[in-house]
Amino acid sequence: MKICVGGCAVLSGLLVSVCWATPPWIDAVNDSSTQTIVTESTPATTPAKLIELTGAEPLARIGVANELLYSDLQSFVCNERMDRYKGQLIGAEGRRIDSITSKVSFENGVEHYTDIRQNNRPRPAITNLSGAWSEGEFGTLLRQTQAFLESQAVLFRMNTDVNGAPTTLYRFEVSEQDSPWGLEIESRHYHVPFRTDVWVSQSSGQILKIERTSTAIPSETGISELRWSISLKTVELNGKRWLLPSTGGYEVLYEESNRREWNLLSFSNYHRYGSQVALSFDTH
Repeated sequence: MKICVGGCAVLSGLLVSVCWATPPWIDAVNDSSTQTIVTESTPATTPAKLIELTGAEPLARIGVANELLYSDLQSFVCNERMDRYKGQLIGAEGRRIDSITSKVSFENGVEHYTDIRQNNRPRPAITNLSGAWSEGEFGTLLRQTQAFLESQAVLFRMNTDVNGAPTTLYRFEVSEQDSPWGLEIESRHYHVPFRTDVWVSQSSGQILKIERTSTAIPSETGISELRWSISLKTVELNGKRWLLPSTGGYEVLYEESNRREWNLLSFSNYHRYGSQVALSFDTH
């Protein structure tokens, strides 16, 4: 997952970019048989059948369910829209900067962006844009979250719902040492710790929503907090139902200067890769 603050341009006298790198342990996660889950001392009171998702067995179930979801993503292509805004930290609605549209697919574990347009003007790549932008919400965020659920200590938060669907909310913390999130400032590199909240369907075990937050940003950047989110919804195609990314967000907060930048993401017009083959037999 790649994220840029200030378009990798001069920001308070510093060249700042934020990007994701895959750590060596990601590929080894599935080989680990150790799972840790921590339960709050005062969990929400819920029916017994809902509490089943708070143990190690439900975490294994979540892994299986989302491995299938992750595999499904690689057979889809869709339109992504990123609306970008700037404004004050609190109170103001903000000013819309522009809209970035593209076609996105997920191939061999990496997002591919084509037909990129800024306010309908062609652009060669999202990474060439100034201002705050992000990549990786379509599949990378889901893949990394799934890996962390299998490797980190997981905290049961509560039973709740997402768009009316019963869910279990989990939380885990990723330390600076284990973080795949790298912050580069000129020639200096930092690993940034973060917290992730994950909403999991109680019926299917699939992830319906992910939110990541980091407040441990180096002070010289001027950034006080970074936030990401992605929500998935059911999409019907050719008589089948698929759980796919629907909306997302990315936000950069600058508390000292009382300002923020944020992007609102939406995914639409899904199509599946594949072909239709018709067989006919000549009876003569």
